[in-house]
Amino acid sequence: MSILIISDIHGNLTALKAVLEDSKGWSDIWVLGDLVDYGPEPHLVVDLIKDLKPSIIVMGNHDYAVVHGVDCRCGEEVHELSVYTRLNISLKLLSREQVYWLKNLSISADASVASRRVYAVHGSPSDPLYGYMKPNLPHNALLNMLSLKQSKYSLSSRTIDVDAVVAGHTHIPMKIVMRNTAVFNPGSVGQPRDGDPRASYGLLDPDSFEFRVIRVKYDVDAVVNKLKHLNLEEKYLTWLERILRQGST
Repeated sequence: MSILIISDIHGNLTALKAVLEDSKGWSDIWVLGDLVDYGPEPHLVVDLIKDLKPSIIVMGNHDYAVVHGVDCRCGEEVHELSVYTRLNISLKLLSREQVYWLKNLSISADASVASRRVYAVHGSPSDPLYGYMKPNLPHNALLNMLSLKQSKYSLSSRTIDVDAVVAGHTHIPMKIVMRNTAVFNPGSVGQPRDGDPRASYGLLDPDSFEFRVIRVKYDVDAVVNKLKHLNLEEKYLTWLERILRQGST
Protein backbone atom coordinates (compact mmCIF):
# COMPACT_ATOMS: atom_id res chain seq x y z
CA MET A 1 0.00 0.00 0.00
CA SER A 2 1.43 3.36 -1.06
CA ILE A 3 1.23 6.88 0.31
CA LEU A 4 -0.49 9.26 -2.10
CA ILE A 5 1.31 12.62 -2.21
CA ILE A 6 -0.42 15.54 -3.91
CA SER A 7 0.17 19.27 -4.17
CA ASP A 8 -1.01 22.44 -5.89
CA ILE A 9 -4.60 21.43 -6.59
CA HIS A 10 -5.56 25.08 -7.12
CA GLY A 11 -9.32 24.77 -7.15
CA ASN A 12 -9.32 22.09 -9.86
CA LEU A 13 -11.80 19.57 -8.45
CA THR A 14 -12.05 17.69 -11.76
CA ALA A 15 -8.31 17.00 -11.80
CA LEU A 16 -8.33 16.02 -8.11
CA LYS A 17 -11.11 13.49 -8.66
CA ALA A 18 -9.21 12.02 -11.62
CA VAL A 19 -6.14 11.58 -9.43
CA LEU A 20 -8.12 9.91 -6.66
CA GLU A 21 -9.77 7.56 -9.17
CA ASP A 22 -6.45 6.69 -10.80
CA SER A 23 -4.56 6.12 -7.54
CA LYS A 24 -6.96 3.74 -5.82
CA GLY A 25 -5.43 1.52 -3.16
CA TRP A 26 -3.27 4.01 -1.27
CA SER A 27 -3.06 3.63 2.49
CA ASP A 28 -2.42 7.28 3.40
CA ILE A 29 -2.50 10.71 1.80
CA TRP A 30 -0.23 13.74 2.20
CA VAL A 31 -1.25 17.14 0.86
CA LEU A 32 1.46 19.74 0.29
CA GLY A 33 -0.61 22.89 0.02
CA ASP A 34 -2.17 25.34 -2.42
CA LEU A 35 -5.76 24.17 -2.52
CA VAL A 36 -7.03 27.51 -3.79
CA ASP A 37 -6.72 30.13 -6.60
CA TYR A 38 -6.72 29.70 -10.40
CA GLY A 39 -9.32 26.91 -10.56
CA PRO A 40 -13.13 27.26 -10.50
CA GLU A 41 -13.94 25.21 -7.39
CA PRO A 42 -11.63 25.98 -4.46
CA HIS A 43 -14.50 25.57 -1.97
CA LEU A 44 -15.26 22.05 -3.18
CA VAL A 45 -11.57 21.13 -3.20
CA VAL A 46 -11.28 22.21 0.45
CA ASP A 47 -14.33 20.11 1.39
CA LEU A 48 -13.03 17.02 -0.39
CA ILE A 49 -9.55 17.29 1.12
CA LYS A 50 -11.10 17.68 4.58
CA ASP A 51 -13.19 14.55 3.99
CA LEU A 52 -10.09 12.56 2.97
CA LYS A 53 -8.54 13.30 6.39
CA PRO A 54 -4.89 13.39 5.26
CA SER A 55 -2.35 12.49 7.94
CA ILE A 56 -0.17 15.33 6.63
CA ILE A 57 -1.42 18.60 5.20
CA VAL A 58 0.59 21.81 5.06
CA MET A 59 -0.27 25.34 4.02
CA GLY A 60 0.79 26.72 0.65
CA ASN A 61 1.55 30.31 -0.26
CA HIS A 62 -1.82 30.75 -2.00
CA ASP A 63 -3.66 29.35 1.01
CA TYR A 64 -1.73 31.78 3.20
CA ALA A 65 -2.58 34.70 0.90
CA VAL A 66 -6.31 33.90 1.06
CA VAL A 67 -6.25 33.53 4.83
CA HIS A 68 -4.22 36.64 5.66
CA GLY A 69 -5.08 38.97 2.78
CA VAL A 70 -1.48 39.29 1.66
CA ASP A 71 0.38 38.83 -1.62
CA CYS A 72 1.10 35.22 -2.56
CA ARG A 73 4.60 36.12 -3.84
CA CYS A 74 4.32 33.69 -6.73
CA GLY A 75 6.27 33.85 -9.98
CA GLU A 76 6.02 37.10 -11.90
CA GLU A 77 4.72 35.32 -15.01
CA VAL A 78 1.44 34.42 -13.23
CA HIS A 79 1.31 36.98 -10.42
CA GLU A 80 -1.38 39.14 -12.01
CA LEU A 81 -3.47 36.05 -12.73
CA SER A 82 -3.15 34.80 -9.17
CA VAL A 83 -4.31 38.12 -7.73
CA TYR A 84 -7.29 38.23 -10.09
CA THR A 85 -8.44 34.67 -9.36
CA ARG A 86 -7.98 35.11 -5.62
CA LEU A 87 -10.27 38.15 -5.63
CA ASN A 88 -12.76 36.87 -8.18
CA ILE A 89 -12.92 33.15 -7.42
CA SER A 90 -11.37 32.04 -4.12
CA LEU A 91 -12.55 34.87 -1.87
CA LYS A 92 -16.04 34.78 -3.41
CA LEU A 93 -16.55 31.03 -3.07
CA LEU A 94 -14.80 30.05 0.16
CA SER A 95 -16.89 30.21 3.32
CA ARG A 96 -15.66 31.70 6.58
CA GLU A 97 -15.42 28.21 8.01
CA GLN A 98 -13.26 27.05 5.11
CA VAL A 99 -10.95 30.04 5.44
CA TYR A 100 -10.67 29.36 9.18
CA TRP A 101 -9.78 25.72 8.45
CA LEU A 102 -7.05 26.84 6.02
CA LYS A 103 -5.78 29.30 8.61
CA ASN A 104 -5.12 26.49 11.06
CA LEU A 105 -2.91 24.46 8.72
CA SER A 106 0.74 24.24 9.73
CA ILE A 107 3.52 25.29 7.36
CA SER A 108 5.57 22.12 7.83
CA ALA A 109 5.19 18.60 9.20
CA ASP A 110 7.35 15.69 10.27
CA ALA A 111 6.58 12.06 9.53
CA SER A 112 8.12 8.63 9.97
CA VAL A 113 7.85 6.04 7.20
CA ALA A 114 9.17 2.61 8.19
CA SER A 115 11.85 4.22 10.42
CA ARG A 116 12.73 6.80 7.75
CA ARG A 117 12.37 10.47 8.66
CA VAL A 118 10.43 12.73 6.31
CA TYR A 119 9.92 16.50 6.36
CA ALA A 120 6.89 17.86 4.49
CA VAL A 121 6.60 21.45 3.34
CA HIS A 122 5.05 23.42 0.49
CA GLY A 123 8.12 25.35 -0.62
CA SER A 124 11.45 24.41 0.98
CA PRO A 125 12.82 23.80 4.50
CA SER A 126 14.60 27.17 4.39
CA ASP A 127 11.49 29.01 3.16
CA PRO A 128 8.36 26.90 3.79
CA LEU A 129 5.85 29.02 1.91
CA TYR A 130 7.86 30.62 -0.87
CA GLY A 131 11.02 28.62 -1.61
CA TYR A 132 11.15 27.28 -5.18
CA MET A 133 13.16 24.04 -5.25
CA LYS A 134 13.29 23.79 -9.03
CA PRO A 135 15.13 20.86 -10.62
CA ASN A 136 17.19 23.16 -12.87
CA LEU A 137 18.75 25.09 -9.97
CA PRO A 138 22.47 24.68 -9.28
CA HIS A 139 23.30 21.93 -6.79
CA ASN A 140 24.56 24.36 -4.13
CA ALA A 141 21.41 26.46 -4.39
CA LEU A 142 19.26 23.41 -3.76
CA LEU A 143 21.46 22.41 -0.83
CA ASN A 144 20.98 25.84 0.72
CA MET A 145 17.23 25.42 0.44
CA LEU A 146 17.50 22.25 2.54
CA SER A 147 18.86 24.29 5.44
CA LEU A 148 17.00 25.11 8.63
CA LYS A 149 17.78 28.03 10.93
CA GLN A 150 19.14 26.92 14.30
CA SER A 151 16.44 29.04 15.95
CA LYS A 152 13.95 31.75 15.07
CA TYR A 153 16.50 34.45 15.87
CA SER A 154 19.65 32.71 14.66
CA LEU A 155 21.69 33.83 11.66
CA SER A 156 23.28 30.39 11.27
CA SER A 157 21.63 27.34 9.73
CA ARG A 158 22.15 23.61 9.33
CA THR A 159 21.24 21.13 6.61
CA ILE A 160 18.06 19.34 7.56
CA ASP A 161 18.73 15.87 9.01
CA VAL A 162 16.03 13.69 7.41
CA ASP A 163 15.87 10.90 4.88
CA ALA A 164 13.53 12.79 2.57
CA VAL A 165 11.93 16.17 2.01
CA VAL A 166 8.59 16.23 0.20
CA ALA A 167 7.63 19.58 -1.32
CA GLY A 168 5.44 21.15 -3.99
CA HIS A 169 5.11 24.80 -5.09
CA THR A 170 7.06 24.57 -8.37
CA HIS A 171 4.33 22.62 -10.25
CA ILE A 172 7.20 20.54 -11.65
CA PRO A 173 7.78 16.91 -10.56
CA MET A 174 11.22 16.17 -9.14
CA LYS A 175 13.14 13.28 -7.59
CA ILE A 176 16.76 13.90 -6.60
CA VAL A 177 19.15 12.95 -3.79
CA MET A 178 21.54 15.40 -2.14
CA ARG A 179 23.87 14.38 0.70
CA ASN A 180 21.74 11.34 1.54
CA THR A 181 18.53 13.37 1.60
CA ALA A 182 15.98 12.62 -1.10
CA VAL A 183 13.78 15.42 -2.40
CA PHE A 184 10.41 14.37 -3.81
CA ASN A 185 8.01 16.72 -5.60
CA PRO A 186 4.77 15.22 -6.97
CA GLY A 187 4.12 18.08 -9.37
CA SER A 188 0.75 19.82 -9.57
CA VAL A 189 -2.67 18.18 -9.59
CA GLY A 190 -4.54 21.17 -10.96
CA GLN A 191 -1.99 23.39 -12.72
CA PRO A 192 0.97 21.42 -14.17
CA ARG A 193 3.65 23.68 -15.62
CA ASP A 194 6.22 21.28 -17.04
CA GLY A 195 4.72 21.16 -20.51
CA ASP A 196 2.50 18.15 -19.74
CA PRO A 197 -1.12 19.22 -19.08
CA ARG A 198 -2.08 15.96 -17.37
CA ALA A 199 -2.66 16.01 -13.61
CA SER A 200 0.43 14.97 -11.68
CA TYR A 201 0.74 13.08 -8.40
CA GLY A 202 3.23 10.96 -6.48
CA LEU A 203 3.17 7.55 -4.82
CA LEU A 204 5.66 6.66 -2.09
CA ASP A 205 6.20 2.98 -1.26
CA PRO A 206 6.68 2.78 2.53
CA ASP A 207 8.77 -0.41 2.31
CA SER A 208 11.16 0.31 -0.55
CA PHE A 209 10.92 4.11 -0.11
CA GLU A 210 10.59 4.32 -3.89
CA PHE A 211 8.85 7.48 -5.14
CA ARG A 212 7.00 7.47 -8.45
CA VAL A 213 5.41 10.37 -10.31
CA ILE A 214 2.27 9.45 -12.23
CA ARG A 215 0.31 11.48 -14.79
CA VAL A 216 -3.38 11.13 -15.53
CA LYS A 217 -5.63 12.75 -18.11
CA TYR A 218 -8.71 14.60 -16.94
CA ASP A 219 -11.52 16.55 -18.59
CA VAL A 220 -9.95 19.94 -19.21
CA ASP A 221 -12.97 21.03 -21.25
CA ALA A 222 -15.17 20.58 -18.18
CA VAL A 223 -12.88 22.79 -16.10
CA VAL A 224 -12.82 25.50 -18.78
CA ASN A 225 -16.63 25.42 -18.94
CA LYS A 226 -16.83 25.84 -15.16
CA LEU A 227 -14.52 28.85 -15.42
CA LYS A 228 -16.72 30.34 -18.14
CA HIS A 229 -19.72 30.16 -15.83
CA LEU A 230 -17.92 32.41 -13.32
CA ASN A 231 -18.15 35.40 -15.68
CA LEU A 232 -14.45 36.16 -15.58
CA GLU A 233 -12.89 38.83 -17.76
CA GLU A 234 -12.00 37.40 -21.17
CA LYS A 235 -8.31 38.17 -20.74
CA TYR A 236 -8.02 36.03 -17.61
CA LEU A 237 -10.28 33.26 -18.88
CA THR A 238 -8.10 32.90 -21.98
CA TRP A 239 -4.97 32.94 -19.83
CA LEU A 240 -6.29 30.21 -17.53
CA GLU A 241 -7.43 28.07 -20.45
CA ARG A 242 -4.02 28.31 -22.13
CA ILE A 243 -2.23 27.12 -18.98
CA LEU A 244 -4.64 24.22 -18.49
CA ARG A 245 -4.36 23.05 -22.09
CA GLN A 246 -0.60 23.54 -22.50
CA GLY A 247 0.64 22.64 -19.03
CA SER A 248 2.85 25.71 -18.91
CA THR A 249 2.72 29.46 -18.29
